[in-house]
Amino acid sequence: MAENFLQPIGEKTMEEVGDEYFDELIARSFLQPHSTEENKFVMHDLVHDLAMLIAREFYFRAEKFQNTIEVDKIRHLSHNAKGDYPMSKILKICDRIKHTRTFLEINLESHIPFNMENAPCILLSQLKYMRALSFKCFPLESLPDSLIHLRYLNLSETYIVTLPESLGNLYNLQILKLTLCCNLKMLPVSMQDLVNLRYLDIWGTMLHEMPKGMSKLESLHFLSHYVVGKDEENKIKELGALTNLEQSISITKLENVVNSSEALEARMFDKDGIDSLWLSWSWYEGENMVDFEIERDILDKLQPSIGLKELAIDGYRGTTFPDWLGHSSYHNITEVTLDGCSNCCRLPSLGQLASLKHLTISKFVNLGIVGAEFYFCQNDESCLETPFPMLETLEFSSMPWWEEWHSSEFSAFPRLRVLTINWCPMLKGDLPNHLPSLQSLEIQNCELLNYCVPRTPGMTSLSIQGSNEVRIGELPPLLGNLSIERSDHLVQSVVEATTLTQLTCLTSLRISGCSSQIWFPVSAIPPSLQKLTIEDCRELEFQMDGQHHSLQQLLIEKSCSSLTSFSLLDSFPNLVRVEIKYCGKMESVAVSRSLPRLRSLEIDDCWSLKSVSTLWMAAPQLEQLSLLKCPEIDLSPTGDPHRSLRSLTISYYQKQVISAAFMNLQFHGLTHLRIEGGYRESESVKCFPKEGWLPASLESLGLVGMKSVETLECKGLAHLTSLQRLRIDGCAKLENIEGEKLPASLIRLTIVRSPLLSKRCEMKDPQLWPKISHIPGIQVDDRWIW
Repeated sequence: MAENFLQPIGEKTMEEVGDEYFDELIARSFLQPHSTEENKFVMHDLVHDLAMLIAREFYFRAEKFQNTIEVDKIRHLSHNAKGDYPMSKILKICDRIKHTRTFLEINLESHIPFNMENAPCILLSQLKYMRALSFKCFPLESLPDSLIHLRYLNLSETYIVTLPESLGNLYNLQILKLTLCCNLKMLPVSMQDLVNLRYLDIWGTMLHEMPKGMSKLESLHFLSHYVVGKDEENKIKELGALTNLEQSISITKLENVVNSSEALEARMFDKDGIDSLWLSWSWYEGENMVDFEIERDILDKLQPSIGLKELAIDGYRGTTFPDWLGHSSYHNITEVTLDGCSNCCRLPSLGQLASLKHLTISKFVNLGIVGAEFYFCQNDESCLETPFPMLETLEFSSMPWWEEWHSSEFSAFPRLRVLTINWCPMLKGDLPNHLPSLQSLEIQNCELLNYCVPRTPGMTSLSIQGSNEVRIGELPPLLGNLSIERSDHLVQSVVEATTLTQLTCLTSLRISGCSSQIWFPVSAIPPSLQKLTIEDCRELEFQMDGQHHSLQQLLIEKSCSSLTSFSLLDSFPNLVRVEIKYCGKMESVAVSRSLPRLRSLEIDDCWSLKSVSTLWMAAPQLEQLSLLKCPEIDLSPTGDPHRSLRSLTISYYQKQVISAAFMNLQFHGLTHLRIEGGYRESESVKCFPKEGWLPASLESLGLVGMKSVETLECKGLAHLTSLQRLRIDGCAKLENIEGEKLPASLIRLTIVRSPLLSKRCEMKDPQLWPKISHIPGIQVDDRWIW
């Protein structure tokens, strides 16, 4: 058991590898102690503790800034980007840590790369004895050719465009990760020289084809992706020699396979270690010139090992599938995805896969009927009596000519939990009426489908969109989530009848796109309901005939267009979150009762709304308030100060920003403030903010879309002694910072889409830089300035 934990990158045991690998083991303990799915360096807690005891002086985690550190003995180094230790500090000592064997960049968010594009190259030019190196998410564009000792190299999510031909000199390299290197289009020809390479992950790259001679990498155990080329040395047959492949592989550009003999040379049937396979053809204009028989033979010869667990086929160009797809011998398959097989007019016999749990079928544009062939193999005498015995989720989507689903005559799907049918506009008839295990049903854009909800006592979620032909019948008693969109008939039958009150388990109800006039009595809402969403129902009106004590979330959007006064909140005294959007005629939100549990209130695009003061005064625990595009609202103090509010988002209007509301008179504990411009009244603002406008308790401030602001006033921020984060976003004319300097408490300044100010910061303009240089973290358009 211990040997597994101590297993390094290769197959050697602890006794065989000696001190060199022990160094790497210690590095993994200190610098990346937790295992991940792709990093199988699992370490037992006892071994971790032992490594910590033995090698304290040989490792260093750069997380917190330290003026003096003993660096000469460092062998293992990591940099935590979420800490406050700058990369520039490491660069200054790289000549003293040249014997470092491990460097790992951890916790670096992909959307926050460093501005020092040459930093990795500077570092690598010094650290020539590196064994394990991770520059994940760095803006690295090239790689030095001096790292001949490397065994582990992770360049995932970097900007790297090319790898040097000298990569082939890294004969010790065993793991190479290039995941999501979106600029990488080619791998060097010298890849074939990496004879010890065991793990190559190139998922998410933009490779046009594989380098020549991949068949020489016989030690390869994992290859995430293979792009079939047209040249003799990068065709699909190169996979044939890679007999040790394990886990998963995707093979793309299969249109470059000329005939079935080439496909057979890949020897996919012999690769017992592969448990997940994705086969993909690219669409091209000559699609109508395809020889369907050759295409079927190619897929036939790509038959995988019977140990396969997951299979995806994308863009297959034949009209029928080979017999192996759906054959009962594939007893381990649990997931199948068939996508974009546009020429196919019939489905394979997937009902005979005894372990199949998840099935997705989409973009079969020529499929008209799903019949018996879907359930049974015609040439198999040992067919399962119950097709799809283990299937749990089934999805059909984007099937424009699918008209018939023959299902009632087969006793299939005994364990189906989730059924989804999207964008099948020609589908008619009924759904399977006996689905004893069904829990979730989603039907979208199936206008001709005339069906009853299956008799399924355990159904908990039902979503119906774009069908007026639904026969609702009796809804399942355990239904917890109900969503109805663009189906007036169904909305009326559910709301205006007593159907809802019978759903004693319903917790979420969404009604959207209803064009008919509907009266919605509050008394009809089931007592268990916690979330109610009404969208784009302009003729819907509520009937205030009682109170409901369980509702916690209320979202009203583009609805109740005739209402000028909104008093619905009085019917729901225990609301926690309220959103009201795009109700243009609404002038007031009237609240006569207390809302003791209300924590969040968001009002957006209610141009006629004049006052919400009675609302937040009735909500003593309100913590988050957002008022956007509501120019008539006045935030002036109306009584006792509101002490619970912590976060406020508003649009820039004179009535709101210049009012006394922003002084400590109104909001004593406000810590987060976001002000959005881009409206008429904000176009004349040149300087911001004025003295006394902002509450002294602020910890974060965001100025967004203030397009006319030219100057940021330090005087208006000087009293904000608790301010830690300042974000300036979309302030196109902002160029100057007037005053002594920004508050000393700031730890993060972010400037985005504000080119004039960004340029001056990047250049460290002598008139501006002294006012911001004290801030530890300055981020300018996804670049850091130190």
